[in-house]
Amino acid sequence: MYRFRFFYALSPKSYKQWIERHIDYCDFTIPATNLIGFLIMFGLLLGYGLALLPFVANAIPFEIFLILGLSIFVLFEAIAHLMLVIVADSRAKFVEQILPDVLQIISANMRSGLTPDKAILTSARPEFGPLEVELKKVAKETLSGMPFEESLKQVTKKIKSKILDKTIKLLVEGLERGGSITSLLDSIADDIRQMKILGGEIRSYVMLYSIFIFFAVAIGAPLLYSVSTYSVEIMTRLGGQVDVEKLFVTSNVVPFKLKTSEVTAEFLRTYSMIAISITSIFGGMLIGLIQEGSEKAGIRFIPVLLFLGLG
Repeated sequence: MYRFRFFYALSPKSYKQWIERHIDYCDFTIPATNLIGFLIMFGLLLGYGLALLPFVANAIPFEIFLILGLSIFVLFEAIAHLMLVIVADSRAKFVEQILPDVLQIISANMRSGLTPDKAILTSARPEFGPLEVELKKVAKETLSGMPFEESLKQVTKKIKSKILDKTIKLLVEGLERGGSITSLLDSIADDIRQMKILGGEIRSYVMLYSIFIFFAVAIGAPLLYSVSTYSVEIMTRLGGQVDVEKLFVTSNVVPFKLKTSEVTAEFLRTYSMIAISITSIFGGMLIGLIQEGSEKAGIRFIPVLLFLGLG
């Protein structure tokens, strides 16, 4: 569609490249032009369509209408792009789990006398999910005349995995130097398993830190904010009811004077909501970083922290 091409043409080059990479990582068939155009156009229609309802009802002024529509648009774009990242990471995580078994199967097939391309084609099984498709592509491209090393490098363009990327680089380097590929495959498979075991042990050690962060963000901070808000409400109410001058009717000098706090309970409540939301977002990302070494892994904790904290 021409409208999609218009929004695609306005997008920065780096953004286009990011979308194209993640379309490959997610194994989507939609062109980058259509996806970018749809996200921008639908986001604008959704944002200002929802903001139009209170504006037509004269509930908000025009400036708030613009800000609200833009906020909804930004939120939609953030969720949509986050979904792309989550899908790409989930495919990569699945591949990293089965990669040691795949490497050992390929190694066993090569020991039985098969050439590398035929060993890979034989090792491609349905239970390997996205890796099955990529292994079959490697075998077919090799049989059609493409160098085996070049066809191996194409695998990392469809799966966003650092472990797979390093594995392919080691395999290509081993093939170029004429080393024993079967021994290299077995060694890489063992190293990946050992790395996963070590990662599990580290996660168990740092679980206490995750629990502490979760408790502080979901219970501790909201509790302190609620107590502070309640205290300000009580002090404001008492300050408005107590007349200090009447308490010292026998004296012309009033020793002290009560003054109502300029910080209202409503302001403190709004501040608390904003602070809890920001803390929940970064707290969830920190838990993911501690547990799995990636901030994106903590995104699943953010809704829980927001629900408990704001609740």
